[in-house]
Amino acid sequence: MKNIYFILLFLLLNQQAFAKSFEEIVAGLENHSFIKSQLSKVKAMQEEAKQAGSWGDPNFSISAVNFPRDSFSQNESMMTGVQFGLSQKLSLSGKYQKLEESAIEGSKSHLANTNQLKREFLKTIWSLSIKKEQLVSEEIILKENLDWIQNNLKVTKRLYSTGKVPQQAVLEIQIRQSELSAQIDQNKYNQNALKHQLSVLLSSEDVIDIDLKTIPWSYLSHWKNSIDDFDYKKQELEHKLRASNLKVLAQNRNYVPDVTLGINYTKRNEIDGFGDFVGASITVPIPSSSVRYAAKSEAVFRKIESEKIYHDYIKTKPHILKEMEFEINDASNQLTILQKETLQYARSSREVTAKSYSRGGSDYLELLHSELQYQNQLIKEVNLKASLKNKKVNYLFVKGDDLKPGSKK
Repeated sequence: MKNIYFILLFLLLNQQAFAKSFEEIVAGLENHSFIKSQLSKVKAMQEEAKQAGSWGDPNFSISAVNFPRDSFSQNESMMTGVQFGLSQKLSLSGKYQKLEESAIEGSKSHLANTNQLKREFLKTIWSLSIKKEQLVSEEIILKENLDWIQNNLKVTKRLYSTGKVPQQAVLEIQIRQSELSAQIDQNKYNQNALKHQLSVLLSSEDVIDIDLKTIPWSYLSHWKNSIDDFDYKKQELEHKLRASNLKVLAQNRNYVPDVTLGINYTKRNEIDGFGDFVGASITVPIPSSSVRYAAKSEAVFRKIESEKIYHDYIKTKPHILKEMEFEINDASNQLTILQKETLQYARSSREVTAKSYSRGGSDYLELLHSELQYQNQLIKEVNLKASLKNKKVNYLFVKGDDLKPGSKK
């Protein structure tokens, strides 16, 4: 059973992937099912706003009045008749208009939230692209190291045949060769898994792969000069605050009760000769319960909550961006030092040790140490590059850039 599981997992991860360009993947977000569902919710909220601003339908009634209990005759009593009534609720305060405006702001807030969600999808696409480049670069390093180890394994066997190194040297280098082969296999697994992560993100039935050559890395180099026109988080909070302000205004006006006006017409018999009757009514609720007062208090507290969240966001955003800027500069400095100094020293150390080893000078432990040290520094360079790119993407995201190369003029 266990073997079947691994076979199925292998087949799943090795399905044929459809390579798409970065631009094609980004364009596909417009048709994402979840994004579409949220846009439908926005439209539903807009329709709810219309309902919130409505006075309601007029009421029409027909009543049989004052019919004798025993005969139900219309001609025995002059008070007997059929009454037709029409009534309508009227708002004298204008609260329903404010409720509608508040609901409209709520729908705008959700629209901004949906646009922010699209940016989060874009941010994830960038992160997956960076991860793929990282894995591909690591694979190249591992394969190059495997070739180097295999070449030195030949050297080691030659030295062993002449008695210059012990058998342990051959075994240790073979172990290192196996480790590198396992790391390469793990790397390939991670690359395949990454394709499925991208497919899940895009809600695709097909296995999607991204073409590294199409990723516009140059876009990230302008991170410091990015714009903040697409800070949908800020827009979301602004609309929420406006909605809460309008809700408070509506609840203030709610203290003025609605009035229901009604007119009626009674079709009577002609016993007394006075003809039909007409009438009118006005109905006003007495605001004596705690409903109105509790609704007002709730609206006020919601407004306070929205104000605090909005102002906290406005105050903390510049500090967050400044901290992220420091992190980018720090990662950039580390990468520069690594490339200009550490990597060169590690490469030279490996080359010198390998030459010395081939002549019977250095031992196999020094050889393996220099090889592993150089590989670790190369991997560190790849990780630093990926980290730096991720930090730039996060900076652009927090600042309010749309993360879509070519969309701005």
